[in-house]
Amino acid sequence: MPELTIESNGRLEKTAIYFNGEQLDKIREIFLNLDESGTFDAVIQYLGSDGTVYTKNVFTDYLENVRTEPPGFTEEEAQHLQSVTLDSDGEITRTIVLRNGNEEGGIVSLFVHIKAPTVEEGGGIAAFFGGKRNIEERPTFKAEVVYREDDGSLTTESLF
Repeated sequence: MPELTIESNGRLEKTAIYFNGEQLDKIREIFLNLDESGTFDAVIQYLGSDGTVYTKNVFTDYLENVRTEPPGFTEEEAQHLQSVTLDSDGEITRTIVLRNGNEEGGIVSLFVHIKAPTVEEGGGIAAFFGGKRNIEERPTFKAEVVYREDDGSLTTESLF
């Protein structure tokens, strides 16, 4: 089964995304939304080696022209980060969630939305006001898990 791991300290600049053990490069956005009612969204957007922006389901689509890079953190640095791993074939009933290498149970929902700021250059209306401009989008970093406790109550925790 495909395996997706996100390693982070909760800050965009200290986040790495791995697919089947290889660190991915040029990731623009990742969106994971899983819940006990059967919702299973796992979308990744990346800039391919051919310069094309791809949007794919990370578990069911082939990640064509995906770029990889050497691991961004040493083993010592990685010890100070949290990790979330999903092993899945795209079916919620056959998905395993691990936090820091340990299988998690009692999960009601898991939500991750990480979006790196993109920079658009040139053209458009900005060209009328002094040529090329860089227009940055705001980064997004939200990652939380909801657990059902033994007494039936729900607890929400940050993943990183």
